[in-house]
Amino acid sequence: MWLVSAGVLVTVLFLCTGQLVPVSVASTLDHIVERDGTSTAQLIAMGYLGGMIAAFTPLRLLLRYFVTVVHELGHAFMAGLLLARPKSIYIHPSSSGLATWEIPPNWGRFRASLVAAAGYPAPSLASLAAVNAVQQGRTIAWSIFSVGVLSLAVLFLIRNLWGFLWTAGVIVGSYFAYQQVPVEFAGALVACVAGFLTVNSIQFSWIQFKLARHARGSGIDAEAIEQYLRIPSSVVSMGHLALTVCIGYFATRLAIESVWRDMYNWISEIY
Repeated sequence: MWLVSAGVLVTVLFLCTGQLVPVSVASTLDHIVERDGTSTAQLIAMGYLGGMIAAFTPLRLLLRYFVTVVHELGHAFMAGLLLARPKSIYIHPSSSGLATWEIPPNWGRFRASLVAAAGYPAPSLASLAAVNAVQQGRTIAWSIFSVGVLSLAVLFLIRNLWGFLWTAGVIVGSYFAYQQVPVEFAGALVACVAGFLTVNSIQFSWIQFKLARHARGSGIDAEAIEQYLRIPSSVVSMGHLALTVCIGYFATRLAIESVWRDMYNWISEIY
C-alpha cells in the first residue's frame, strides 16, 4: 500500500505545483493515451464556474459524495504513505464518511495527527491538480488516473453497499463518457468537477469549524488532532478552513484568470 499511496500523492502534489510533466513521462503518456488534449480557456472557465454554482444548488446532494470519497482517500493514502495499513472506507447516504487504518505500535502523535489532518485539504488539492492537468493537455490521462484511484478504493477499501454503488457508478459513467465525449468537452467536465470540489471542500471545512465551536464530541478530525497534539479543535478547524480557502483560491484563479477580463467586460455590458 505504501507504493500506491506514494504514487497517488506524488502525482497530485506534483500537478498542484503547476510544473510541466517531464518529457520522458509525457512521451509515455502520449503512447498510452492517444487522443488526449485540453479544452479552450473559455470552456475550462465555464465548466469550473458551473461546478462552483452547482455547489449551491440541489445538485450538491448528489455531487457531494465526490468530496466525501476524496476526503476519506486523503486519510487512507496519507496513512499508507506513513507505513500504516489502510483498512476500510465507509461512505454513508448522509454524505458523511469514515476511514480506518491500523496504526503501527511505534507511531508517535505527530504521524497520527498528519493522517487525521489529511482529509479536508484533499479535495481542494485534487481540484487544483485537475485544473493544471487539463490546462497541460492531460484531460484524459487525469481522468484515467482518477478512475483508477476510485477503482482501487472499490476493490480494497470501500466496505459498505452505498459507498460501493455510488463509487462504482462514477467509474462506469466515466468509462462511457470517455468513449462518447469529445476531449474538449471532457476537459470542461473535469473542470466542472474541480469547481465543485473547491466550493464543497470549503463548505465541509466550514461545517467542521462550526461543530468544533458548538458541538463538542461530534467526532470530527479536528478533535482527533486535538487529542494527539493538544491544539484546540477550534484552532485546528480554523486552519483547515483557511487551507481549503487558500488552495481553492489558487485553483479558481488558475481556471478563470485567462478569461476573467473578458467575463468582467461581458458582465459590465449586461448591467
